[in-house]
Formats: sequence, C-alpha cells, structure tokens
Amino acid sequence: MTLLSIVGDDISRIVPLLYAYKDEIQQHVLLCDDDPANYERAKILQKGMQRFSAKHSLGWYTKIITTNEDSAESINKTAQKAFDMKGELWLNATDGYPSLTILLSELVRKEGGRILSYDHFDNDLHIIKPDGSMKSKQLKSNMDIESYMILLDYKIISKTKRKYLVARKESVLQLFKKERNFKKVRKALVREELGHSINLKKQHFSEIMKSLKKLGIVNKNGMLKKDEVKTIQGDLFEEYVYWLCDGVGFDDMVLSAVIDYDQQAKEPFIQRRVINEFDILAMHKNRLYVIECKFSSKLNGTELIYKYETIINYFGRAAKAMVFNISKGEMKPYLDTNTSKNFGHSALRRARMSGIGIYHETHVDVIKFQNYVRNFFKLGQ
Repeated sequence: MTLLSIVGDDISRIVPLLYAYKDEIQQHVLLCDDDPANYERAKILQKGMQRFSAKHSLGWYTKIITTNEDSAESINKTAQKAFDMKGELWLNATDGYPSLTILLSELVRKEGGRILSYDHFDNDLHIIKPDGSMKSKQLKSNMDIESYMILLDYKIISKTKRKYLVARKESVLQLFKKERNFKKVRKALVREELGHSINLKKQHFSEIMKSLKKLGIVNKNGMLKKDEVKTIQGDLFEEYVYWLCDGVGFDDMVLSAVIDYDQQAKEPFIQRRVINEFDILAMHKNRLYVIECKFSSKLNGTELIYKYETIINYFGRAAKAMVFNISKGEMKPYLDTNTSKNFGHSALRRARMSGIGIYHETHVDVIKFQNYVRNFFKLGQ
C-alpha cells in the first residue's frame, strides 16, 4: 500500500495519519506544489519521517514528487508516477490545496484507491471509497510528544524526567497545601539570600522548611542555596501545576521541555539556533498543548500573549496554549477570568481572539483549575 500525502501549508495535519498507520504503510509519497516554500516543507516532513522510521525500525520508503497545481496536465503526469508504485494507493488530502485535491481525488478513485481526510481539531478520519461512499471514525491511536516532535523534524534537547518528579511529588504538594505560608517563606528566603534582613521566624513554618530541606532547596541551617533561587521562585510552581494536570486526561505530558526547531539549518552553535523552553507540553487526541506557569505579580501579560501567538504556530494550527498565573493585587472578573495589573482588558480580549486561555487568580483553587483545563482543552470529549 502507498500513501500519497498532499503537502500544503501545515504539515502537522499530516502527522497523526502517519503515526496511526505507521505499521501498515511502508511506501510514502509526499506530493507538493513546485513553489520553493512548499517543497521546503515537504523536505522537513520527509526528514522527520526518516528519523521516525529509523527510530522504530519501520523501513519506510519516502519520496517527494513536485507538480504544478495550476496545470491539469502536470497533475495528471504526477498521478501516473504515483500509480506506478506497487499496491493500492491511498490519497491523504488533509492538507491539500483545492484544485490539486479535487483533480487527484477523482484520478485516485478511478484507479480503485481511497481518499483520506483528517480533522485535526476533532480527531476524526473521513474515508471516501472508490464508489463515492464515505465513513467516518475517531482516530484511536494517540501520539506521544516525542513522536510528534520527531515527525515535525524538531528535537527535544532536554526535559525533566518523570522519575525525578515522582520522587519530589509529595514534598511539592505539601508546600502548596499551605500556599499562603509558602509565599511568605519564599519571599523571606530570597531576600535573605540577597543579603537583606528578614522579619520571619522560620520555626513557625516548620512544615514548609521541612519540605524545602527534603527537596534540597535550603541547607541544614535553613538558608536558601544560591543555585536554588530560580527553583523556589518559579520551578516549584511548574512542578506543582504538572501534578495538578497529571490526572485530568492528557495522553502524554512533559515538564521543562527544551525544543530545537532548527534541525534543517547548518548551524553548529546551539546558542544561535531557534530554541524555546516550555513549562508544560501535553498531548490529547493528537493535538499538542502548551501550559505556561507564572507564580508572579509582576508580569507583562500582553507580551506573553504575543509570544504564544507566535510560538504555537510552530506546532500547527490545532495547537493551543494557556497561561496559569497566580498573583496578588486587585482583580475584577472579565470574560471567563480576571483583570489585574498583569492582564488588562485588551490583553484578555486579544488572548481570546488568539485561542489562548488565561487562568488568572490570587490563589490556587485545585478543583476550579482542573475543571478549567478539562474544558479549555476539551479533555475527554
């Protein structure tokens, strides 16, 4: 069997089908318009497919064929090249341009082949048979984050191992059970490390100090270790949110993933490459989600929204992002969240227009947050 996939503007839409049929289809043809940008996307996808095939010993054969989408003659010649491949032909029209898709679909069906169309937003696969009948079904195979990144030809440079997180779980959860006390201790320890005097009797916060010692964040004298300032200011909150999200229904989830998007570039110095770090990456029904965690009252919400408008495009149009911000100060209800110095009215409206969720409160309400995550990412639906 040969899968002929039309490469359009968003190769992430093709990836779930490649994963779902990874063991059934060995021959892959990527068909693209002769526009250089389109051909470059096909090359990126081909390289990702080759990496994925090698990792899982699949033995995929991959080939790129170019055509002129404005020429029926060119499309017919392209189709003939595909028909010369061995076995039944399936056309993946998910990412196809209209004229190319319509002409090729007719030609493939005449040859006894089938047309596949995947809805990345609903995880539905539509199959059109040679006689014109159609059936639809949910794609049952759920990708993991690593497979998604490999097929897009991205590289996970680093991530926090779950084994490490599990060992710290109880202590992290204990800290945030008494969130107000932890905030006081956190502020005092950072000030103390910076050389300021503090007005805090640590013995009154023995449970908090015990957890921090167990996590290796403070020394035996109860002083914050210099290399743990970032941990207490932000990383611990990210760990906590990771565990809040652990049971809400994601198929896969990683903490502190550093992604290199720049595999195609010939740049040996990693500091020059296109790299981003993400607090939490999650997958559900083949869609990638990003959760940004901010335990801060000093935040430029508008800049953060601009950032994620750009970043999530790297993962395809079906990707979504949300920001979880706990901050102090006056808040007033607006839309489905709150305004504050961190997020003004226009910032929240911009976030909604861009499909970015903002969960913004003065303290963590576990049930409320988990329900927000389930509803925003449509988990279990």
